[in-house]
Amino acid sequence: MDKLRKLLSGGIRLRIFSMLLITIVLIIAAYTAVFFYQTNRVEQLVSNTYETQKQIYVENGLEDEYETIRSEAVNTFHREMFHARNILILLIVLIVAAGMASAYSIASRITDPLNTITRRVASLGVRNRQFQMEDVYKTGDEIEVLAESFAKQSARMTLYIDQIRRVTAEKERIGAELDMASKIQGSQLPSLFPPFPDRREFSLFASRTPAKEVGGDFYDFFMIDHDHMGFVMADVSGKGIPAALLMMVTRVLIKSGLQNGKSPAETLASVNNQLCEGNDADFFVTVWLAVLEISTGKGVAANAGHEHPVLRRVGGSYELQVYRHSMPIGAMKDLPYRQHEFQLNPGDSFFVYTDGVAEATNRNSELYGTGRMLDALNRDPDAMPELVLANVTQDINRFVDGAEQFDDITMLCFRYAGPSAGTQEKNP
Repeated sequence: MDKLRKLLSGGIRLRIFSMLLITIVLIIAAYTAVFFYQTNRVEQLVSNTYETQKQIYVENGLEDEYETIRSEAVNTFHREMFHARNILILLIVLIVAAGMASAYSIASRITDPLNTITRRVASLGVRNRQFQMEDVYKTGDEIEVLAESFAKQSARMTLYIDQIRRVTAEKERIGAELDMASKIQGSQLPSLFPPFPDRREFSLFASRTPAKEVGGDFYDFFMIDHDHMGFVMADVSGKGIPAALLMMVTRVLIKSGLQNGKSPAETLASVNNQLCEGNDADFFVTVWLAVLEISTGKGVAANAGHEHPVLRRVGGSYELQVYRHSMPIGAMKDLPYRQHEFQLNPGDSFFVYTDGVAEATNRNSELYGTGRMLDALNRDPDAMPELVLANVTQDINRFVDGAEQFDDITMLCFRYAGPSAGTQEKNP
């Protein structure tokens, strides 16, 4: 019973058995029909033959002998046909048995290797990743070809998984290093606001929203002395660890130059020559650099290929200050840098930024642009610097609508209250 159930289980096995059995039954049915048809024909022929001879026997007075001979002939014919039917039934039984055995053999030859392949493939996993060739697959036909294909595919898959693991591990390591580099980079920038709580002559706020990759955007502000303040907004070309390292080097060099009494133009020229030494990667840095005298509102600024700053006069609107720039630092040695003077009156503000603001991109590949930036700035032009930056950030987020950020978004807003606001003495 179990063997019969096993024989009839499975799609391929059942189909082979059914097709072979149907073929045998059709052949036997056809042969049986022909047999009985011919039997009836022969019996009718015998009856007709004896019927034609009956008149001769009757005329010779041998009617009784005729009936005896006829009965014996018919009985003999029936006995022979009975034996023939028995032989036919025996042949049918043998043919059916042979057909079933043949069907079982053919089905087993096909399904057993396929079932084994199915179990081996289903068992493939973390511990057993390789499909191995076995003797049951070596049938010399399409099943062996199928098994060899699985073995080759399994070997390729194992190699691919190993490569994916190595790449994933390396990517995780690089990601951890980039994350650490981003944290180190962010820690180098001023992040405590208000930065000078004892100074009432001004207020400022800055922010940096990093992209996924470590970038080279940075801002900086610091007191050069009690009456002069330095401002830096810069963007290093490229991404990754090299850009972050160059950003920190540039920041230190610029701060050192201003604190040593150099003007913005002199500082940029000096830093440019220092960066050009050994700059095999051809990095460059765009910089907006300014020094403001707090007591008078007089300032000096230099722009080394950076974005145009934005200025707002008291009671007015934020407007873009477009003028001719100098070359970025690090591009070529011994470049001259221009600087210009500006005057801030009480209530005036300026806004500086990196290209990540104007080049923020939405899902339709449209750029945010300086026009939208000015609209956001002028939404509440009298707001304090922190709210000004919040307005721009909110407008950028609305515009990009969740699109991926490809560059750092760095901004700084400074509002000058004037010397009349007074200062508080620093604690010794």
